[in-house]
Amino acid sequence: MKSQSSIGDHTSTSLHGGNQVSVGQYNERLVISLLRRHGWLTKADLARMTGLSAQTMTVIVKRLMASEFLLSGDKMRGRVGQPSTPFALNPLGAVSIGIKIGRRSLDLIAMGFDGTVLVRRTERFAMPDAKATLRLIDEHLPGLIDDLPAEQRTRILGAGIAMPRSLAGWEDELNLPQGSLDGWNDIDIVAEVETRVGAKTYLLHDVSAACLAELCFGRGKGIQNFLYLYVGSFVGGGLVLSNQLQTGARGAAAAIGALPTGLAASGEPVQLIERASLTGFEAMARAAGRDDPHSFYYGEQDDTTAKVFTAWAGQAADSLAFAILSTAAILDLDAVVLAGGLPEDRTAELLHLTEAALSRYNSKGVHLPELHQAEIGITARAIGSAFLPIYANFSLDRDSLLINM
Repeated sequence: MKSQSSIGDHTSTSLHGGNQVSVGQYNERLVISLLRRHGWLTKADLARMTGLSAQTMTVIVKRLMASEFLLSGDKMRGRVGQPSTPFALNPLGAVSIGIKIGRRSLDLIAMGFDGTVLVRRTERFAMPDAKATLRLIDEHLPGLIDDLPAEQRTRILGAGIAMPRSLAGWEDELNLPQGSLDGWNDIDIVAEVETRVGAKTYLLHDVSAACLAELCFGRGKGIQNFLYLYVGSFVGGGLVLSNQLQTGARGAAAAIGALPTGLAASGEPVQLIERASLTGFEAMARAAGRDDPHSFYYGEQDDTTAKVFTAWAGQAADSLAFAILSTAAILDLDAVVLAGGLPEDRTAELLHLTEAALSRYNSKGVHLPELHQAEIGITARAIGSAFLPIYANFSLDRDSLLINM
């Protein structure tokens, strides 16, 4: 899989545009990024924030309006000088398709240019069989597109896929028969989706996609450097430095599940993926008599299973705290953002237990990052997948996002 080392919407008011024609596209992307981050802004606001001249900003806004990427609002009166017109991103200026393929569910999203979810389809399953997943995509994708306004079906910019780096080979951890996921080894998922959508398709590791969603639409908008932890079927990580999503040379940056949770004094140390993944909680819940622990994630929180979760979360928090301190000792992080495939109250419980566990470590000489609960929870991977085509075409990064199998 090809990937690039640094992707992300790293707009800030300290970034400035240029008045030469050669940087016209960059200036347009800068304006789009500012509107995405701040909402309605006037040309005067945009000129001040970018350092561009009023004349240059007028040209940019006219060009973006002609392309239907912007909406104009009512003139703002009551200020000194002439009334000003605010502008915002047009939700229907472009449409992108997102497909999140998880170990327990499939999500399809049609997203507007401003990040608005226009249409969504969700299917849950016991096993992410490759052929069955493609059949579900075939079943739901045409209807998803048909639900868009007719004029927007021709404005599909592309499709994004968010999925684990590998689905095959994890049958034991998912309590599935051996070899039941081998079908994924024979599928070029990018080519399959590209054929169905008829537009450029991008692929990103699912937790990196979730991190991208949090960076651009959630709490991450206000944090320069953070580690993103997603506690799902398997725990995973994402990394943002200087407002840029870091994917690494092989797309494996912040693959924190492989981090050992102790020293190899005797035997092989246990990895974080074994201690802080929801598969561990599910195994404990089954042992306590809960036949379908997955329903716990969707509101069926009986007392017995809740107690099992608290017991699991205490163990997971100890390992998460070890991972956070180890990462903070290497990277100068401002924060850690915790998300998960859990109800918000259970994610909050895990966060508080992790804070308590972290306080028990000797952190002398290390700046301890603040811990935050993600604003975008279980939907983050799907939202990130849908945002990929928009991000690849309109982010401030000069390199295109090209991640292929």
